[in-house]
Amino acid sequence: MSSANHFLLRLHGLASFALLCALGTAQAVQITEEYSYDGEVSQNEACRRAEERAKTKAIAYVLGETISSEEQMLCRSTSGKTDDTCEFNQMSWSIIEGDIRGVKLIKRSEAEKRGDKAWACVLTLDVDVVVPTRKPDPKFQVGTEIYFLVPDARKPSRQREKVLRKVFHAGDELILEVKSTEPAHLALFGWLPNEDNKVYRIDSPIRPNCPQGALSAPDTGKTAESYCMTASWSDAYKDSKKTYDEWLILVATKTPQKWLDTYDLEQFKSTLREIPLDQRRVVRRPYQLMK
Repeated sequence: MSSANHFLLRLHGLASFALLCALGTAQAVQITEEYSYDGEVSQNEACRRAEERAKTKAIAYVLGETISSEEQMLCRSTSGKTDDTCEFNQMSWSIIEGDIRGVKLIKRSEAEKRGDKAWACVLTLDVDVVVPTRKPDPKFQVGTEIYFLVPDARKPSRQREKVLRKVFHAGDELILEVKSTEPAHLALFGWLPNEDNKVYRIDSPIRPNCPQGALSAPDTGKTAESYCMTASWSDAYKDSKKTYDEWLILVATKTPQKWLDTYDLEQFKSTLREIPLDQRRVVRRPYQLMK
């Protein structure tokens, strides 16, 4: 082998090693998961959702649980039983913190009986989950709460009563309050999975209606912020459903970031993963909108 070829191979090896270090190592996990279907969900869609469930479970196994108890409760809050579409939306978000290098199908059963008029697509997959080389900064914590602003024409907004809520009606005024252990650069997004699966940037805090402070994020010495919004019924909500699940997504970063006004979901998750784990916090706030 010539010295030139040897040099090129050595460079290729070093580049590959550097890339692996940047991405992190991968851990292989074998997962069996299923998704039931009837007349409302097709067999192909059930298999797709079973695959997403398997990926979610693999990431949770390697990196820890990524769906909060609050999100799990939201999908049962109105009917008392789990809403499969709501649950699937949760799974779509869970893959934000973990990247998957590869998926290999081991076994697929598309029509296992689950009742008189129900079947399940059952998949067994080998999933390679990338383990990040950097961990979240435990000193950088961000929390949020959503409040309903009680209507009262006799009082200005700052003096009106606030009530914690997870379910809102169109026209309700709501406030998202943010607290951080450190000053942070904030960006607030809305995700309406039943509209077009887009993620929309929500404008800067509206003043002076918010009851908490008058400074806009980011501020070098500030660790609290409020966003005031009015719940609205999407034009896409034209079917017979009376309740839809929606999400507020708060991104807090240690350094300023540039954001687009609109992302598709996968593009948004990819953008978030480009920010190191120790430089960001992502807080998901689910709620339900009713007519």
